[in-house]
Amino acid sequence: MLAVTQQEKILDAAYRCLAKDGYAQTSLRQIAAEAGVAVSQISYHYQNKEGLLLAVVARVAQNYHHYMQGYLKPTMTPEEKGEQFILLYQKVLREDPELFRVLYDLAGLALWSEPFRQRVRDVFAGIMDQITKEVFTEELLRRLDYDYTSATLASMFFGALFGIGVQALLEPENKAIPNSLGALTVVFR
Repeated sequence: MLAVTQQEKILDAAYRCLAKDGYAQTSLRQIAAEAGVAVSQISYHYQNKEGLLLAVVARVAQNYHHYMQGYLKPTMTPEEKGEQFILLYQKVLREDPELFRVLYDLAGLALWSEPFRQRVRDVFAGIMDQITKEVFTEELLRRLDYDYTSATLASMFFGALFGIGVQALLEPENKAIPNSLGALTVVFR
């Protein structure tokens, strides 16, 4: 088994702290204590809290990509891939809601910070690009006779996934909210 580096320990600790308490309530001291390192080590590896959080954005994108690799298969139709996106979001909302908590917290920060804005936009652009290429293909648009572009439909689809995810986190006891993602299959009919 490979040893976890100090840098990885810090990044893992930052992710856990953000998922638990959010950016505003998380301090470098808290992250250092969680990682079992001195605060100076965070500065050494990441320069400051913002640098560390930018690394967390990259980690969130990596986690998302890892999930998608397990769900989408080249042999699937565009509709099946769209349904897999929906199933993935439902699964992550149930089993790993921390991923969404961190993503939403970072998206909120992106409204006020240009470095975060660019990183979060890059993450979202990657997701949108994947939805555009994998789901809303030219073949699907012709078959369904849609006048909308692939990018427009991907934006609508991702916006719905993202928005329903926020609702699900705000009302975790309401199990109907994640299930409502299934209604998005109407776009494939």
